[in-house]
Formats: sequence, C-alpha cells, structure tokens
Amino acid sequence: MMLDLLAGERTERTELEMVRRKPLPFPPEPFAWTGIALTKWSLARADAHGGRRNLWLKAMDRLGLGFDS
Repeated sequence: MMLDLLAGERTERTELEMVRRKPLPFPPEPFAWTGIALTKWSLARADAHGGRRNLWLKAMDRLGLGFDS
C-alpha cells in the first residue's frame, strides 16, 4: 500500500477508507495515563481510609472495571 501511494498509483488498497482518512491528531495515551494515575491515587486513598471508596472507584465498580475482589 505504501509503495502504491509513493508511486502515485490508484489501487484497491489505496482506496481503502483507513488509507484515505486522516488519523486522530493525538494518541489516546494521555487519557489512559490520566485514568491509571487517578485509579492508583484512588486505591491508595481507599487503603488509607479503611477501604472507603471514592466516586471514581464506585463508578468503575458499576462499569464492571472495579478492583473489589
């Protein structure tokens, strides 16, 4: 596909939408890092406060992403 693009040829591969469409201007990594940092902070806070979970951990539990095992 890349060689076709460099050669300026229109092929079945170069007409794919994933080739024609521009990617997102930024990767989702900053959001993932923020979520991980918030979760780590929330878990440490719950440990320090006798297991009382904050709003973030309660929301994650409701979504099935919690750490309440």
